[in-house]
Amino acid sequence: MKKISSSDKEAINHIWSLFAAAPSDQRILILKGILSTCCMPQLSFIFNATKPLLRIDFVAILPKEINLTIFSYLDAKTLCHAAQVSQTWKEIANDDLLWHQMCEQHIDKKCIKCGWGLPLLDKKRLKRQNTKNQPAFKKRAVHQQVKSIIKRPWKDVYSERMVVERNWRNNQHNLLRLQGHTDGVMCIQFCEISKLVITGSLDKTIRVWHLETGELIRTLIAHSGGIRSLQFDDAKLVTGSMDKTLRVWNHHTGQCIRTLEGHSGPVLDLHFDERMMASGSTDHTVRVWNFDIGECCTLLGHTDWVNSVRLCKEGKMLISSSDDTTIRLWDLSTRSCTKIFQGHVGQVQVALPSPDGFRHCLVNSSSESPNTSSTSSILQPLTNSSIIISSSLDNTIKCWDLQTGQCVRTLFGHIQGVWALDFDKLHIISGSHDKTIRVWDTASGQCLYALEGHHESVRTVRLSDTRIVSGSDDGEVIIWDFEYRNQMCSNVQ
Repeated sequence: MKKISSSDKEAINHIWSLFAAAPSDQRILILKGILSTCCMPQLSFIFNATKPLLRIDFVAILPKEINLTIFSYLDAKTLCHAAQVSQTWKEIANDDLLWHQMCEQHIDKKCIKCGWGLPLLDKKRLKRQNTKNQPAFKKRAVHQQVKSIIKRPWKDVYSERMVVERNWRNNQHNLLRLQGHTDGVMCIQFCEISKLVITGSLDKTIRVWHLETGELIRTLIAHSGGIRSLQFDDAKLVTGSMDKTLRVWNHHTGQCIRTLEGHSGPVLDLHFDERMMASGSTDHTVRVWNFDIGECCTLLGHTDWVNSVRLCKEGKMLISSSDDTTIRLWDLSTRSCTKIFQGHVGQVQVALPSPDGFRHCLVNSSSESPNTSSTSSILQPLTNSSIIISSSLDNTIKCWDLQTGQCVRTLFGHIQGVWALDFDKLHIISGSHDKTIRVWDTASGQCLYALEGHHESVRTVRLSDTRIVSGSDDGEVIIWDFEYRNQMCSNVQ
């Protein structure tokens, strides 16, 4: 406009004012007339000039509820990209409701849409469980802790879990070796709340370690035989030994409180809940100790060593495995065996049931892992069912339908017997005589990778959302830590 004459300026301004004052239908007529007289370069100019003017930011004009519904169809990575479009988009994409929904879809489960899941912090799960049986003042303290967790933005929670999931997926971990036992480590339990690892060994000692530093806190000595099994909670530690006894300890002080006798052979495994405890022995029996009435009963049926026992269904049922190659399901109200699981051709070392209320959706997978020679033989898909997972010296791991007793999957990969087993919704962990630990996908049965670090047979493994702790005949305990606390979780990639 600066380069044209004043008379031309007046004429152009007059045309603009006439157009601005004209009603809508006349404006359209004026535009049609102008377009009909334009040449191709002028039409091209009009086309390019109108494109940005026709763009509408729907996020800026739509109600927040509709925007949240639209954004809820995006995955985490796309949500992060959307947050970079503008300040308005960022406010919607970072909305806590969206990320809470994202966490609900992925944490501690496999997402139906994308097929992968994020681990749940074990310490957060335990905090929720611990509130059930605590005095009111303790409940208030725990609720205050949980409240502080909930106040964190859900995007931060998702990002933190994403880092851990990526570490699991890529086999990225830190190693901490605990050395002190002079013979094979046969049993382990650890707790991320109290930050304790307790180990039992054939050297007849129980050792209490700090989970994060690996420092030896105390050594418990009283058994006259090797320690084959242990379990602890906030109040007590119970150990089972080759000396045929079980001992109850105060693991905070190291004092032995009580000795339980009854088995005529070494105690190979034990498991307790709030009301009762079960133990398995080389005497072929399972003993069930009732804490409430001080009574002990014996379950007869196995024809060889009873290697593992697990209470389930809120203490109403019990699962045991034996060197007789079978797994048995017992009804504790009638003290009778209700089902026998047969399929292994070697001694069954461990049989673990799904936790109460814990349902599995096993899916078909490719028959061979791209990273290993391990295969998953699927006889029949199992959907939304309680399962038992077992390991045997026949080199296999089997998944069983708890209701039907049918073996629905067999996992192959170890080249020697499988001594140890643990699992959750996302991973199965197995330890073998071949000196390796294998990490499997629970849903597909695919072997993700093998961990090597022990020099002898891996006799015990325990799993949390962020760690594997393993013990071996070499006397060493290894903590495989998949949670990098020094990593920033500000971005989801």
